Amino acid sequence: MNIIKNIELDIPDDIGRDFLTKLMGGRLIPQMETMLEGKRGICIDALEPAAIYDKFDIDTIEGDLVYFKSGHIFNGPNISRILEGSEIAVIFIFTLGKKIDDLINGGRDSGDTLGTIIMDAITTSMLGTLGAHAGKIIKDNNLTQKNYGATCTYSPGQYKWTIEEQKEIHKMVDGSKIGVRLNESFLMIPFKSISGIYGFGPEDKINRTRVACDLCPRENCIGRR
Repeated sequence: MNIIKNIELDIPDDIGRDFLTKLMGGRLIPQMETMLEGKRGICIDALEPAAIYDKFDIDTIEGDLVYFKSGHIFNGPNISRILEGSEIAVIFIFTLGKKIDDLINGGRDSGDTLGTIIMDAITTSMLGTLGAHAGKIIKDNNLTQKNYGATCTYSPGQYKWTIEEQKEIHKMVDGSKIGVRLNESFLMIPFKSISGIYGFGPEDKINRTRVACDLCPRENCIGRR
């Protein structure tokens, strides 16, 4: 089990702008432009980014089922497809921390609707920055074997991998060690958290899907990369 806390993220000056622009249909009003800059600093001050991950040997893949030597099982047509050819999977949970949730909930409770939308856009983008940062650490630590390659990352709730699979993720990796838990709807608390997998195996055998979005037919999805 690997735990990383006190992560220092390189936050771009325009963090959240692209996501918010898509959310608003391609155009930001001047008030939003001004608020973006002010809310960015507030969100950065509330960051408590952390990550936890562990490595699991894959036993077999049969149809939609991925069997691990640990006894855990993943179920879904795309998770089995992505892990086909991989020999191990790294299971992870990343979070921006509880203070971010408190900040956004406080804005919502105070009636600051626009500010809440902007902070949500900023922190959604920050979660992507954390994912890229921690994902690089995971790949650097697991590409030490000759001729090994890494799959794209894939998370419960993405196309054809149900959110209920969070239960299995959290059995494999103890999110509570970084302050993350599941609620009754299988959503993670703090809300600005993400879980998922990377597969690792011989370069010539692993799945070569570039990003999980390539598996999904929803071309106009705001989260598409």
